[in-house]
Amino acid sequence: MKTFNSTLWALLLGVVITFSACSSDDDKDPTQTTQTSPTPTAPSDANAVLAAVLSYSDLPSSVPSVPGVSGIAIDVASGSFFNGAVGSNLVNVGEVKLNTKALTIPGGNAYINNPTDFSYSLVPGQANSWQVAGGSGFDAFSHTTTKKMPSQVKFASSVAASFSKGSDITLSIETMTSNTDNILWVISDGKTTVTKESKTTSVTFSASELSGLKATSSGLVQAASYNAEEKSFGGKKVYFINESVHTKIVEIK
Repeated sequence: MKTFNSTLWALLLGVVITFSACSSDDDKDPTQTTQTSPTPTAPSDANAVLAAVLSYSDLPSSVPSVPGVSGIAIDVASGSFFNGAVGSNLVNVGEVKLNTKALTIPGGNAYINNPTDFSYSLVPGQANSWQVAGGSGFDAFSHTTTKKMPSQVKFASSVAASFSKGSDITLSIETMTSNTDNILWVISDGKTTVTKESKTTSVTFSASELSGLKATSSGLVQAASYNAEEKSFGGKKVYFINESVHTKIVEIK
């Protein structure tokens, strides 16, 4: 699915983010739609979480069309290492690589993919290799995931670009993805997020569940197919996530 070069990806991603931040004419207090990839909650005793995500986002209808391009496909990588269990302070563990490419630390000891490089060799059906230099109580380690990347998840055409939060809304995907432990479903107005986890091809959010959302023209829905595995290195439990996510920008009325 990743058919764009890095320069085009960066350009289109910038267009989507700008659109999300500025297009909410119906909101007196516009909010920027969160474009981050949703990930499942790690076990409470995990000391680190490493995530590799195949992310596909539809282009908003107001973005000028590009021949042959219907969305943005990028690789997303992240790493969080804690001085205790999940949720404690983040620590620096030296260089961290995914499939031989180094992640960066923009601040606060949170590791993310290089913002100018959206290709980390993430391919459906293949394993991922992580390398950690070690530090702050973490031993150096290398690990190739036993579980493979899920196939690309894709919303069904029945998922509308606009819906009312005063009614039940059903989200559906075209087909169940392979290499999947579970699917995380998300509806967000950019600030408030409602989620469900269900390994099915469709889920329904009730009007009562959506009541806390605000009306916006730059909300989003997401379906994230993922698997996870846990390994211990030097007494530290590390949680590895492989994920495929589809993001669709929607209007919430």
